[in-house]
Amino acid sequence: MYFYECVLLLKPTLSDEEAQATISRYEKIVEDKGGRLHATQRLGKKRLAYELRKEKKADYVILYAEFKNPADQIELERVARLDERIIKSMNLRRKTLVLPTVESSSESTSGSSGAGEEMAAHDVEGEAI
Repeated sequence: MYFYECVLLLKPTLSDEEAQATISRYEKIVEDKGGRLHATQRLGKKRLAYELRKEKKADYVILYAEFKNPADQIELERVARLDERIIKSMNLRRKTLVLPTVESSSESTSGSSGAGEEMAAHDVEGEAI
């Protein structure tokens, strides 16, 4: 199994519905390629260190995915390069699955703001190490 963190920087001018539709599109690509999506973390709009495509802010999204074949994630990269709603994307390959954990049980990984979160390493079966 190959584990990936797919970081997407969405344009800040997108409405919440458009941003969610974009995220859903990438989640569907993972599933269509036979991958497994473990979590989606939406960190919200943040200021960029420097301008990218004339944008000073971006909406940060991280997809935690698992693929059986490393070539399957290439489709994510290709679609992200062609999508005008994506400012920048980056796929990071991990040896172990690293999922976000939230201190408060009322927050979900898809709608959290990123404050007070820690990272937990998981082995292949999803058990905490």
